Amino acid sequence: MKSRNLITMKAVMHPFPHSVGSQQTCEVALHMMKEHHCRHLPVQERGKLVGILSDRDINFALRVDKKEPAHLLVADAYTPEPYVVRPETPVYQVAIKMAHEHIGCALVEENDKLLGIFTTVDACRLLAEVLEGRNEQ
Repeated sequence: MKSRNLITMKAVMHPFPHSVGSQQTCEVALHMMKEHHCRHLPVQERGKLVGILSDRDINFALRVDKKEPAHLLVADAYTPEPYVVRPETPVYQVAIKMAHEHIGCALVEENDKLLGIFTTVDACRLLAEVLEGRNEQ
């Protein structure tokens, strides 16, 4: 059995081809989140990752701007400079940073290509598997 310290993001990330454009509306983003059962969407401009949008970001922006989701752009709600890691990054390093800095997700990217996402829900799932002895990497 490999050391659990050697579990990499590639092994546990959720492949995540869904992203939203910065010029799309928050209504589109909310629909995508509902359709794909997720709370985070990477934000891209011209194919380049520029941020992360969470359901909390949208709800906050809607309250502040007092607009309907159809009238609020993703660009007005997303968080720039998301936490990005490489596929070979050890999960324990990512978990430490996410916990210490209260980060809701890490995006996995290689050669400027979005490969996946790892959220706090994924971290809890992995923790449960390790504690049960089901994750024998």
